[in-house]
Formats: sequence, structure tokens, C-alpha cells
Amino acid sequence: MAMRNEGRITTIREALAASEMSRTPTLFNLGGLVIEFSFPRKSHGSDYVLTLTFVDALGSKLKAHVFTNSIHHLPRIRSSNPLLLLTHIQIKKHGNDVYAVYNKKYSSFALFDPKANANNCTTPYQASPGFDIHSIDTTHIQSIFDFSLHYQLVVEKNEYLISLKDLGRSEYFDLLCQVVHIENVGAEDWMLFVWDGTDAPPLHLESNLAEDDPLLLEPAPCLLNVSTLRKFPCVGSVLRVRAHVDISMHAQGMGQWVKIRNMTYETHSGLWLGRLLPTTKLMFLPDNEPTVLECKRAMDERGLGKEGRLPFWSNPLPALTVIDSSSFPFATLMDLITQAEDEITVRCVVRVVAVSPFDVEKFCFDGRNGIILTLDDPTARIHASLNGHDGGMFFEDISSDTFKRRKMDELLGISSEENTNPHRNPPWIQCCIKLDASRFYSMCHTKLVAS
Repeated sequence: MAMRNEGRITTIREALAASEMSRTPTLFNLGGLVIEFSFPRKSHGSDYVLTLTFVDALGSKLKAHVFTNSIHHLPRIRSSNPLLLLTHIQIKKHGNDVYAVYNKKYSSFALFDPKANANNCTTPYQASPGFDIHSIDTTHIQSIFDFSLHYQLVVEKNEYLISLKDLGRSEYFDLLCQVVHIENVGAEDWMLFVWDGTDAPPLHLESNLAEDDPLLLEPAPCLLNVSTLRKFPCVGSVLRVRAHVDISMHAQGMGQWVKIRNMTYETHSGLWLGRLLPTTKLMFLPDNEPTVLECKRAMDERGLGKEGRLPFWSNPLPALTVIDSSSFPFATLMDLITQAEDEITVRCVVRVVAVSPFDVEKFCFDGRNGIILTLDDPTARIHASLNGHDGGMFFEDISSDTFKRRKMDELLGISSEENTNPHRNPPWIQCCIKLDASRFYSMCHTKLVAS
């Protein structure tokens, strides 16, 4: 196998032309900035494989498939547009698809972070065991470093690119978002938590509520502690995204903006759950990328006051409840969950998605007895009690069990016509919620409107 221009980094354009003309397999040294990559996966054999797309100083792009014996030897992309060097790489063609192939026996790679170390083009943050920096002319490496300082990545918009407020519009989609947390939830299961400042649409729920079982607070098996949740944004939905592969190797810093290409979703108990696919690709984005700046501007325009904390989907707000005080501040459920104070009462706009017990004949508000309401908004879901004086006040104008059942069905979104709809869509209501020193939630200062 011939090596073309040993020690020199060939442009992608030159490599493709030379490969097309050559009758024998030829090896090249290539370099550029990584703009997109896949998650590691098992190949059809015993190897692990990662696919990278990189762009060189002339603006040409090429995919490279990297095969290694161990998942830990694969390239680790940890920031936007790292500099990639590939040595002894073969160009192959399959149909109309042209790509570079990294052979674990004789190829090598190195990754540099020009933003972190712009003046040092000889010290990679990761290199394969066989990589030798001295075998490559450093002037070629420096030229790519210089290119990286001026390169501006721009996300290409298409019909697949959505925001979280558009969830459900199509089965497969792309998402531009910020990574706020990553959690290992099983032996080979990981959960990615992403946010873009918008409110995911409220989901319809199963109509069968005969069982006295409050709904899940989060998609199983991931229930986060308060210290972790306090790092989350309090406005806008945080989508849980499940991956059946270790994604932590590419998640060095939380707060990174990314574009996830080709993912899908599921729903569980009225909660959205994203899912990565074997074909999913990830693109790390700089904070000044134009589409990222658009997201930030939209968040600034939404504001953090009362209007910013009202769910996007709650306007107009049905007059199903009234509160007896307007002095309490408006808050989202995530505001309440992450609240550091021992006790506080706030106003929220929520949906009542479940109640326990379901049978109104079992409702009792004497002393500490009461009911448990499952409440949700675009930011979170909680269980809140309704008991004692506050329970009596809630049903103050509703005396009969028949009327009480009708009003609870209205709150839960249950159709008045029996067996006509297997799903329900609870309406939005305004209520007051108290957080006590034991971090229990209770609905208070709120009354159902009888009419």
C-alpha cells in the first residue's frame, strides 16, 4: 500500500482526486476541524467504531470511520471544533458515499483544542498509541490551527430541526439544545438532560384513573436528587434523553450547546422521553453560533418575571379556580423544587394529572387527612397534598359527591361522555402551593369555582 507525501497533510480535495486516479490503495495524512460525530458503538465484528465529519482549511468536508479494539481508544470530542489529525488513512467509496477509513493496525490520530491552547500545536489532548507528532510537518498543523481561529460553524436549518415546543410534530427530528446534566442510570444506560428555553407541549394521558396510584414524577429509572436539580433552569422544559451507550466520554462540561441529529421520542405516563438512535450524530456548538444566539435572545425576551413563568400553552387560562391572595410570587414547579428556603408559598399555573384516592366518597379533610394531587407544568411534576382547612376551602362551594365528581373529572380532563375518548387532557389552573420545612408540598389558598 503506497503512502502519498509522507509527513505532509493532504487536503481533502487532493486526497479524493488522488484516490480516484490511483489503481492501488493509497494512504494519506489528513487534518481538519471536527464538526460532527457519532456515539461509539460496536461494529459488526469485535471492534468499536466512531464516525467523525471534519472540514479542512479549504472548506471541504469528509466523513471518517475510526475502528479500535477498545472503546477507550476511540477519539473523545470534548468541545466545539477540535483539531483532528489522521495519519495513514485510506479513502474508500461505497455507491455515492466517499469516506476515510482508519485502520487500527497502521493508522493513528491526534486531537487538539486550539481554543484552550492556541500557541501549542504539538501537544494533543488525546492521541492514539501509534501517533508520532514528529512524523508530520508542524507548519501544516499550524495552518489548521490558524484556520480554526477564523472558522465559524453555522447550523444548517431544515424541516427536521425543531425546538422542544415542537415535540411530537414528527417521529424523527434534530434538536438544538443545551446539555444541563448527564446521569448513568444502568449498566449500559445513560440519561442526557437537555434544554432550549421553550415549553414542551402538554401530553394527553390515559383515561383510566380508577387505581389510587399517583403518576410517576420522572421517567423511570431516573429520579434526581435536589442538589442536582438545583443546577437546572427553572423556566422551560428539560427533556430526558435515553442512550444505550456510554456518552460521558463526550461530556466534559455541562452547559455545552449541541445539535443532536436524528433522534426520536417516547411518552411514559404523560412525560416526554427522548431517545438516541444508533444513527444519531452530535455537533458541539460554540456560544456565538447564530442559532444558539437566537435561542438566547428568545429566552431573554421571555423574561424571568411573572409572564416568563406562565406555561406557553396555558393562555387563555380557564377560570376553574380562584385564589384568596395575590401577594404570593409566581413560580414554576422547578422554582419550588429548587427553593432553598425552609418555607415558602407561591402561585403556580399547573395541571392536575392524577388524584389519590380517585373515589370522591373517600375524600376526607378532617385533621391531617386529605388527598394527594399529582401536579405538572412544563418544568416538573410533583405530588402535593390537599388536607385540613385547605381541603375544606377547595371544595367550599361544592357540597354533593355527584357535583364533586363532576368538578374533579373536569380538573383531570376526563370526558363527560362515557367511553368516547381513551385519553384525557387536563386543563391549566392557577393555584397556591406551600413548601414546608420538611420539603413537603401542599395546595393552599385555592378554591374550585362551582359554576
